[in-house]
Amino acid sequence: MTRQFKFISGFLALCCVLFLSGCSTMRVLESQVQTSTQWPTGSAAPKQALFRWERLPADVNSVQAGWAEVELEAVLTPLGWTRNDVDAQYSVWVGVRTAEFITDTWGRPVRGPWVNHLHIGIGSGYRPRGMSTNIGWSVGGPVYPGIRPGFPPAVAYAQEVSIIIRDLKTSQVVYQTKASHDGPWADHPTILSAIMGAALQGFPQPSVMNRRVDTTLPR
Repeated sequence: MTRQFKFISGFLALCCVLFLSGCSTMRVLESQVQTSTQWPTGSAAPKQALFRWERLPADVNSVQAGWAEVELEAVLTPLGWTRNDVDAQYSVWVGVRTAEFITDTWGRPVRGPWVNHLHIGIGSGYRPRGMSTNIGWSVGGPVYPGIRPGFPPAVAYAQEVSIIIRDLKTSQVVYQTKASHDGPWADHPTILSAIMGAALQGFPQPSVMNRRVDTTLPR
């Protein structure tokens, strides 16, 4: 009986270790997705199509825009959409942005990440809340409700992807989707790539327009 009890106890301990090990190497990324479709009446959304990239004037020579297009093309290809600049039926625009913002004791934004935010470039890694950042902070600065005492204040990060698809025959927008995520993770390329996939979840006809999409990623 003792040997059996020891065996069961050891087995359960091993399971706990394996479970905790798995949890420590993975993370669940929550994306808030908002989608709007306006395919012409009587015209089914194509599951296969040819497209070309569309850029705003400010993005013509943008390295960030080029990176976003490469990442999005990798998402669109398995969905049956192929880039063809000559015979394109649709144009696709993609925009990405990131921001660092202040949080209160419970990790909630003190103010929206896109209001008076500090734009940050593509980075990597995890920065625990409360560690030093490159945000300037001085004695006598504004005090926000809920902020825990001490310097520097707690911070978190916001990432957002917007995608617009336009019918080149009519110049009308036929599909628009946006995915956003905020949390303690600063490895922006990994997160932006993941929420691109979340933004196109269910494409071209998602069953729910406003939804949460979870993606599992390694830490």
